[in-house]
Amino acid sequence: MLIKNGKVLLFDKENVSIENKDILIKEGKIVNIADDIDISGEQIIDATNKIVMPGLINTHTHIAMCIFRATFEGCNLFTWLNEKIWPIEEKLTKEEIYKASLFSIVEMISTGTTCFNDQYFMPEETRKAVEEVGMRAVLTRPLMDTDGSDVNEKVQEFRNFYESRNKENELINYSVAPHGLYTCSGSCLAEARKLALEYNLPIHVHFLESVDEISSIKELHGENASSVLKKYFDGIHTILAHGVKLNDEDIDIIKNMDCGIAHNPVSNLRLGCKIADITKYQREGINVALGTDGAGSGNNLDMFEALRTACLMQGGIHEDEGRITSKDAIKMATINGAKLLGLEDKIGSIEVGKDADIILVDISEKLDHICMLPNNDLLSNLVYNTSGRDVDTTIIKGKIIMKNRKFEQLDVGSIIENVKQISLK
Repeated sequence: MLIKNGKVLLFDKENVSIENKDILIKEGKIVNIADDIDISGEQIIDATNKIVMPGLINTHTHIAMCIFRATFEGCNLFTWLNEKIWPIEEKLTKEEIYKASLFSIVEMISTGTTCFNDQYFMPEETRKAVEEVGMRAVLTRPLMDTDGSDVNEKVQEFRNFYESRNKENELINYSVAPHGLYTCSGSCLAEARKLALEYNLPIHVHFLESVDEISSIKELHGENASSVLKKYFDGIHTILAHGVKLNDEDIDIIKNMDCGIAHNPVSNLRLGCKIADITKYQREGINVALGTDGAGSGNNLDMFEALRTACLMQGGIHEDEGRITSKDAIKMATINGAKLLGLEDKIGSIEVGKDADIILVDISEKLDHICMLPNNDLLSNLVYNTSGRDVDTTIIKGKIIMKNRKFEQLDVGSIIENVKQISLK
């Protein structure tokens, strides 16, 4: 495959630039980036009037929760979970989770996401959907026990899930996911640590998302959240979802651990969790990436909306120009996300030797793009004026999944109709 005539987004140390380049792909990998590559016999993708960039990486979500879209109105986080979500989730079938997962994968690919980090139960059904489409994902079976469930049973479910994986499928990776420090007892967290060490997997945990969580953790564990985190997961690469309520003590502990933040700006606003000071976190050397959370709280899985919101929110809490920039946000959605998931050697940037996870974003001068015109700053427009609906083509490990906004291998109409039939009663 040869991508020609595109405006290619490249990283050079701390700099982000867009250059006119061609990209040659063989056996799923990028093998050349140069001016005017001319090789006969290749499949040609004409990227004229398109930005060619790394696929976006959604570092925290629950994709089967698309069925809960627009169910949050009038609740705080704990009320929404306890009274609306968890009672319905207990009734969901495997087939419904599969259908919802497939639906969300279509939503992500159509809006430029090529890799996602998920946390949900019955993960075999999500994996089935991922394998069917050829998506890249990090999957898990979450652990929790403060609801009265049996930790050993959850641990065995995770083992069965992980050990039944297709070891030849390089697109799917795994994590160990204690749901949260407020939903897991000390024994549950200890079991999560054992699993992570046994299988050499990262931890993926909800962390300090809301003010109620702070007191709940203190009551359950007798220590503050960051102390509990260090006690159980020091020395293990840990993906912290949210991190809204970090104080200086938390930051001092986390920056000296192997941790990073999966920032979910839209969900945090929607849930009334306030604003994570990711500008400060990055100044302190903490890796910050982006996520959407589930569509029930995050509204959608459009990572371009997350990009824009992340930047705007930091302007709301930092009056000077020292806050994050468009370039920072683009890194958060790409290379920072790859680092957070431990995949930076494979994805996150357009480099020779990496897998070809690439999207083409349409910036042609037409009525649908009038808010971009005149396009004086391609990078700024990419963050502030681009929607996932501007993604024209999505490629994962050299395979075209969507081209010209069409899925040739999927019946999108049927996938949408199947999700519409799932009842929330």
